[in-house]
Amino acid sequence: MKGEKQTIHDFDLNIIYEFFSNTERQGPGSKEETLKALGFIEGLGKESKIADIGCGTGGQTLVLGESTPCEIIGVDTWPGTYSGA
Repeated sequence: MKGEKQTIHDFDLNIIYEFFSNTERQGPGSKEETLKALGFIEGLGKESKIADIGCGTGGQTLVLGESTPCEIIGVDTWPGTYSGA
């Protein structure tokens, strides 16, 4: 298929999923940066809800769960991930 154009839709995302599956975080940041960002939000209580879109294996989701009384739902496109705190 030489000369045939490929699109991003042809990319095998499983390569990325496998590469990052054993890491604590799949994106930029750290526990400290998550806590810093959380510090800009006031008034979070038990009735508050947080949606972590693109949570990966949930590194930042777990930090949020440990640091807030909120209900947290993590969502990712990779079916092998789930995060609920």
